[in-house]
Amino acid sequence: MDRPARSAASVNGTPSHDIEVLRERARQVIESARRRGAVVRLAGGVGVRERAGSLGGIDLGNRPYRDIDFVGRLRDVRAVDASLDGLGYTADRVVNAQFGTVRRVYHHPDGYHVDLFLDRLDFCHRIELLGRLELHALTLTPADLLLAKMQIVERNRKDLIDAALLLHNHDLVPSDPSAIELDRILTLTSNDWGLCATAGDFLDVLRASLPGLGFDEEPVRSIESRAAQLATAITAAPKSLRWRTRDRIGRRVRWYREVEEVL
Repeated sequence: MDRPARSAASVNGTPSHDIEVLRERARQVIESARRRGAVVRLAGGVGVRERAGSLGGIDLGNRPYRDIDFVGRLRDVRAVDASLDGLGYTADRVVNAQFGTVRRVYHHPDGYHVDLFLDRLDFCHRIELLGRLELHALTLTPADLLLAKMQIVERNRKDLIDAALLLHNHDLVPSDPSAIELDRILTLTSNDWGLCATAGDFLDVLRASLPGLGFDEEPVRSIESRAAQLATAITAAPKSLRWRTRDRIGRRVRWYREVEEVL
């Protein structure tokens, strides 16, 4: 039986917020934006928790939640600004002035903030999301949530937990957006050598780390099996000419962007 996530003011000294409160606040943002004709969808840890019907025995009190991540459409920015203002959030004028067509930040009086990414997630690798936001009513698809984790080079424990939760709760299928769409992942990794390398590294670390993440024994087995299946599919998929050309260089040249180079 899943253990309930405990609420904590901090985890190892890191400010953390009640995940159930953040989930409710996130739904308020999505609904307010919808009423103004804007589309925003949950990403990040809160998005993963929204899709994790089963926790696999893990105690999420050990996984801090510091913010709420959304992806929206650039053309909806004014409507989203108005929605968040109406819900009591304060726009971060410095960040929004500098990066406002890519990422916007809003602060809540309770001490957490909202990150709004526009049209894409562009960190170590770029994940384009236009046309993908409408596939679910609240969150990015499981495949896109997983890609957002697998593109991280300097992954940490919470990234591994989030990816494991996605694999625990969703089958790998060719093209069903309610599951983890292999076609979506393989289309990107078979054309982008860098993303393919980073995703493969991520899955290797995840599989090695699973025994220490806190999941029950049976979920560990199913997560490991799906992670292995995904890694095999990524390796076996036919690769584009662009991919094969970059493969000749391999890891002699850095294949990812440092996050501070983007934002």
